[in-house]
Amino acid sequence: MTSTAFRNAVKLSHLCVERVVKPGDTVIDATCGNGHDTLFLARLVTGGQVLAFDISPRAIANTRLRLEQHGLSDRVGLYEENFRNLASYVTSPAGAIMFNLGYLPGAPRETATTAESSREAIEKAVHLLRPGGVMTIVCYPGHEGGLEEVRQVLIVTAELDQQDFEVLKVKFINQAHHPPLLVVVQRLEGGLR
Repeated sequence: MTSTAFRNAVKLSHLCVERVVKPGDTVIDATCGNGHDTLFLARLVTGGQVLAFDISPRAIANTRLRLEQHGLSDRVGLYEENFRNLASYVTSPAGAIMFNLGYLPGAPRETATTAESSREAIEKAVHLLRPGGVMTIVCYPGHEGGLEEVRQVLIVTAELDQQDFEVLKVKFINQAHHPPLLVVVQRLEGGLR
């Protein structure tokens, strides 16, 4: 573990995912943005597949370019699609699902994720996890609509049955302004009813 491992919510989400992904897993980047998480997943998965989604054509193009630059395009399926519909593309249980909510850096903020769509996407995605699989959700309360989005994420994840899921909330308490929040959901090994 590097000394920067706890610096931010995204790095922490990577640590959580690294611990559970197995060779051959299907993994999902629900919000590929500029492709950083997609690239992380493509490097991590061996013999499996990455499914990456974004509603923005710009995000898909940015992610495609990043993957090409690293020679990992063949491991990733890119979908210009609302993350509320990702279940339609998943054919096997996922070892990991990553959400990085908010807006695409450098893009108009009106393309930001919303509380309603994020809640719906998370409600559906959590049931795609294999036993032992993990879902990470990085939330940004500082943008317009961000506080309501965080509230909805916390409501939907707090309602998950503790017999099937463990849910963790990580918040940096000594950072200025509105630091991101990380929610981690793990499906328990005996958790497929």
